[in-house]
Parts: sequence; structure tokens; C-alpha cells
Amino acid sequence: MAYCQNRLGQLSDNLKLWRFQEVVKANNQGRSILILDGMVLDVTDWLHQHPGGSTIIPAQALNVDCGRFFEIYHASRESFLYLHDFYLGEVHPADRSMVQQGRGEYPSDDFLHQLRQYTTWRLAVSGGHSGDHLHLGRSAR
Repeated sequence: MAYCQNRLGQLSDNLKLWRFQEVVKANNQGRSILILDGMVLDVTDWLHQHPGGSTIIPAQALNVDCGRFFEIYHASRESFLYLHDFYLGEVHPADRSMVQQGRGEYPSDDFLHQLRQYTTWRLAVSGGHSGDHLHLGRSAR
């Protein structure tokens, strides 16, 4: 039990608010850092295991919010269970308007609602309410 609590503490100590330019810089340096509904996710080491291949994410989903892509390509919500493993923190609230939507399309409200049901462990960064998250310009609960 102590080991698990220690690991959880280490994880929470490493979480942070990311500036959008930090994400872009990391991606330009060869990492694969995704933004999904404001979450910052590092899939670099996992990319070669991605069932859709290792090229689709870098080709479509870097430096944009990948919510719509995630919704289209992941019909099963099982993939939500793994997001915690890649989670680095959240996009800084001041930078959220800088993040464009992949293909200019927002994910559906239903998708965002389901995503947020699975990601209650996220850092609370908007409005001071632990369950509130902003989807890059759109408030949702």
C-alpha cells in the first residue's frame, strides 16, 4: 500500500500546467505530445505499439487538439482507461485559445461528456471547481 501511495505521489508531483509552446517545442524535438480536451499526453514511447500504426498520430494529431480524431478512430471507450498512463498535466488556461482543433472540427458534446466521466483524476484548472474543465474555449460540465 505504501508503495502505491508513493508512486501516486510521484505522479502528482510531476503533473503541471503546460504552455502551448512547450508542447510544440517537445514535438519539434521528436516527442509525440498530444492535447486532448486540454489534457497533455505523452505517447512517445507507446507510439510504435499504436494499433493504427505509428505514423497516423504524428501526421494528424500533434500541436492541435486531437479530440475529434480520438472520437472518430476510437469507437470503444476502452482506450479512455489508458489515458492516465500518458497524462502529463493540462494546457495552461491562458494558452487554450491558441490550440486549434484537428481538421477544424470539435468533438461531439457526447464524446466530451464520456471522456470527462473517465478522466476525473485530471488536474482541476478552470473556475476552481474540481469537475469543471474547459474544452479549449467551450465550457462543459
